[in-house]
Amino acid sequence: MIGWTPFFRSSPRSRSFPSRCGCCSRPCSPLGYERERHRQAAGFRTYIIVADAAALVMMTNLYIGDVFGSTDLVRMPASVITGLGFLGAGTILVTKSHEIKGLTTAAGLWAVSIIGTAIGAGFYTGGTVCYAFILLAMNVLRLVDVRIQSRQKTATVYFELRSKLSIGQLVRLAREKDCTLSELELYADSGYGDNLVCGTFTLWAEGRTSLDDILRELSAVEGVIYLTRI
Repeated sequence: MIGWTPFFRSSPRSRSFPSRCGCCSRPCSPLGYERERHRQAAGFRTYIIVADAAALVMMTNLYIGDVFGSTDLVRMPASVITGLGFLGAGTILVTKSHEIKGLTTAAGLWAVSIIGTAIGAGFYTGGTVCYAFILLAMNVLRLVDVRIQSRQKTATVYFELRSKLSIGQLVRLAREKDCTLSELELYADSGYGDNLVCGTFTLWAEGRTSLDDILRELSAVEGVIYLTRI
């Protein structure tokens, strides 16, 4: 039976475990803070827990190889990456307006588990470089994403109306603004009663017409309760 004393004396990896956990926590905590700042369910603490646990799994795998001889060094880390798929799925939500939220948070959880695995294996360079690029994507590239969306000429729009009569007004206004409204889909069960209508449509803006300006004008149509791009 292997006790605690031989564990710490015979395995140099065990003595490096606190430092490797610290190396995991330092880069992964800013990633978790960025998610928590945007009011996501998985934030600061969740990211650190996932990264440190992934590092422990990797170091446990290496320790087993040191103590018991040859072992499959990728089986346990592969199980971590697969298992994170279930945790990430819990952060992905489809809203009432059929908008998908939480994909970036789920991807971040999956990524920090891989960073933790890399640092747990002693691959500090790979974990640090990966952290830098992920932090860049979450913060700096967010501005690029906003800019791209502002220049888009097409969007899927979710709407809630007081009656079906407002649909005709939306179509007419879109045509007046040289836009095309297509792929109209109404949902049978809106959850608001018999009189209210909800659904989606695809809006195409022509020329230099701003899609955001058109959406603001469509939102002001009489009978429109809620209207947004998804």
